[in-house]
Amino acid sequence: MEEFIQSTIDPELFKIEDVTGDNACFYRALANFTYFATPSNKMNSIKRFYSWGEVKDLDKTLGHYSETQEDIARFIQNKIVRYVKNNPQEIIPQTGTSIENSIQIVHDLTLDEYLDYYKLFAGDIDVEQLDLDEEFIVDRWGSFIEQHVISEIIKCPLIVFNTQRYDTRHNKLVNGKITHNKAEKGVRLRVSAVIGEKYLHTKMPVFIIWREYLNNGHYLVCYPKDVSKINDILSQI
Repeated sequence: MEEFIQSTIDPELFKIEDVTGDNACFYRALANFTYFATPSNKMNSIKRFYSWGEVKDLDKTLGHYSETQEDIARFIQNKIVRYVKNNPQEIIPQTGTSIENSIQIVHDLTLDEYLDYYKLFAGDIDVEQLDLDEEFIVDRWGSFIEQHVISEIIKCPLIVFNTQRYDTRHNKLVNGKITHNKAEKGVRLRVSAVIGEKYLHTKMPVFIIWREYLNNGHYLVCYPKDVSKINDILSQI
């Protein structure tokens, strides 16, 4: 139990916020954090990631869904697709493979297929428009590839947590639940991935949670309650 506490992070250091689970949760979580991490309310400044780290008040986050979130999420996905198109041979440090090869492995797509399919927003299901079956449409998810790309675009680290709880009765770790944007008793955050390590301590990280949801993965956003303590959080990673 003590080892579990020492190797995980207290969720009370963050405001946790769920987003719509429409297959675009990765981009929506990024949109919410981007809005929080930039001081301006002007969309042009937000989409330039201007003054990253000069955060807004926690009571002004975008919530589960908003038109502003939708706008930023669509922009972020399009920006990621453009980056992939322009940098297919860039090596992803986590795997040592190129973006193009990673797409083939993770998404089972060629580069051209990826660029074609991902031009449609992940939250849009328009089978007739692309002449694809619905099963494929709903699979435009955010993997470590897209995590790497957004880290390179913003030039900041991206920290992915999962949620765990120590089951004292059975003496083992189990998945931790988050209900109504609140970690249940005993649930703590464990780092599952650090993307863009070279940017650690240079820019405020994006913090997100990935967890199992209805037999699929789902992303939530984590806002640090006190940005002055981010280095303390990073020291636990």
